[in-house]
Amino acid sequence: MENQIFGILKKYWGHKSFRPLQEDIIESILEGNDTLALLPTGGGKSICFQVPAMVMEGVCLVISPLIALMNDQVQNLRKRGITAFAITNAKSKREIDVALDNAVHGALKFVYVSPERIKSQLFKERLKRMKVSMVAVDEAHCISEWGHDFRPAYREIIELRSLLPKPTPFVALTATATEDVIDDIINKLDLNSTRIYKKSFTRENLIYVVQEEGHKLNRMVSAIKNLRGSGIIYVSTRRETLRQAHLLRANGIGALPYHGGMSTKDRQETQTMWIANKAQVVVATNAFGMGIDKPDVRFVIHVDLPSGLEAYFQEAGRAGRDGKKAYAICLVNDEDRKNLEDRVRQQIPVKAEIKKVYRALVNHYQLATGIASEDNKVFDLKAFAKRFNLNPTNTVHCLKALEREGILSLSDAIFNPSRVHVLMNTKELYSFEIGHPKLEPLIRVLLRSYEGLFDHPTKVDEMAIARRLKSNYGEVKSQLEYLAELRVITFQAHTDLPFITFSSNRIKVDDLKLNDELLKAHKKRLEDKMMAVLRYTQNDVICRSRQLVAYFDDYSAEDCGRCDVCLARKKTKPAEGKQFESYKLIKEEIAKEPRTLGYLNRLPGVKSAEVSSTLRWMADNKEIIVSSSNVVSLKS
Repeated sequence: MENQIFGILKKYWGHKSFRPLQEDIIESILEGNDTLALLPTGGGKSICFQVPAMVMEGVCLVISPLIALMNDQVQNLRKRGITAFAITNAKSKREIDVALDNAVHGALKFVYVSPERIKSQLFKERLKRMKVSMVAVDEAHCISEWGHDFRPAYREIIELRSLLPKPTPFVALTATATEDVIDDIINKLDLNSTRIYKKSFTRENLIYVVQEEGHKLNRMVSAIKNLRGSGIIYVSTRRETLRQAHLLRANGIGALPYHGGMSTKDRQETQTMWIANKAQVVVATNAFGMGIDKPDVRFVIHVDLPSGLEAYFQEAGRAGRDGKKAYAICLVNDEDRKNLEDRVRQQIPVKAEIKKVYRALVNHYQLATGIASEDNKVFDLKAFAKRFNLNPTNTVHCLKALEREGILSLSDAIFNPSRVHVLMNTKELYSFEIGHPKLEPLIRVLLRSYEGLFDHPTKVDEMAIARRLKSNYGEVKSQLEYLAELRVITFQAHTDLPFITFSSNRIKVDDLKLNDELLKAHKKRLEDKMMAVLRYTQNDVICRSRQLVAYFDDYSAEDCGRCDVCLARKKTKPAEGKQFESYKLIKEEIAKEPRTLGYLNRLPGVKSAEVSSTLRWMADNKEIIVSSSNVVSLKS
């Protein structure tokens, strides 16, 4: 078996050896064990399930939260000559039907699917007939309410247990999980006698830096020019991606913006130019980075504070995947900390706001009370918010609240091609053509160019149709829309927008029951995560790397010796002279009772810089303990 997995690794991935823990995880899966793999970002999680799946008979079912991530992995597998398919909203019902048939008959090795899709009756029925080798749950932290990207639909994955023969091994993979999240994953997936493999989250080549900075642009420009190489700059809003990219270009740095509101074409162009090193920097929201394989990123700079340390660790971890020295820099000031608190408050909508958005939704889509609607509905946030006079940001958080309640699901934005479905039968269509000679050429080209138009919505290409008609895109689109108005066809124009799917029968707004405990728990989670970020930026006593990995309950790390805290410590001298007076004052305060770093930094008569250097000296000399809550106490 060992020779076989190394042969597959060499044949398909071109590697001669595995990274730490990969071989152990693969062997555990091949032994039929449920397995939990915790590997840091860039640690090679995909190979952990892809290699054993190539050894085992049958199809590997991969549950993944992001369409873009699924598409990237499917493309990478196909490039290696491995059969794979992603079931997403961008696929027609016919395409999904054919793909599931192929999986049943053994023509596919990997089927990627979102957790929302596994609930469909079509999928469940086909699954019963598939020979499933294993189930891989990627980004498994999404199953936990304590995880940073909680997806309610992940809770449905456990239903697969009853649909698959025993024992079908499950493997859960994540790069960011605390002990609470690990317990939740094991529990919610019913992982039996789980083998847990956890690699230290310490990234020895990654240097973490937090800098208090009022003039961030100057600091950014200086850092980028000194560090050189490719980098990512993370900001919190779409507007800032455009503004910061413009400012960097004005300072001679090749920077491009990237955010979820850009068209697929523009996003792809930015990504391609950056990967090819034709642009040095991408200024992005957190929509950028997942699934992108660029190992030579030399720096990641956060201009705005992330909402949680999980997100920060994942985003910062996109630097230095080639194992060479790289930097994760966080530029922060007091205004940023206030902005983070404001952003978190926006993520906690009140009941009245949630109900208002739900009322607007059912009116927008004209959903009748009590009627189930399983169709994916294109959702244009900007147009929706404008029509109902809603705040777009608040609307998104209300939708997420409705998603947590199980009322709907909102997909990520992805390119969806145009689709046409002919509603008339052949005889009716012939009669229509006779009465509408100007539309006859378009109908003829449609019927000759595409199969299945009478059976289901079928992907069409307006530009290709226009070339055959010697016409133009605008005219073809206009004629298709006219045919749809006349109820000859249904026509869904291509879109980059996300989809909303309603999970149950339409409920009256007045009957909409929102779970108070769920709302309170969500509020507490967000506030806890925010406080962890604030503590990280304020703690200049403990090594940055140690602070980060300790958040994930990893206490094995030594001081890195290279972060801003460790470098400052090297310059710290023993408490003497005037600083000895500060030392005595600080020690007296801590002796009274444990004090927070914030409290000590505000001590009258002591400069903040003296407090930091004194506390570092006291920590080095084992006089004090600094807790994860930034509380300083004397060591007994």
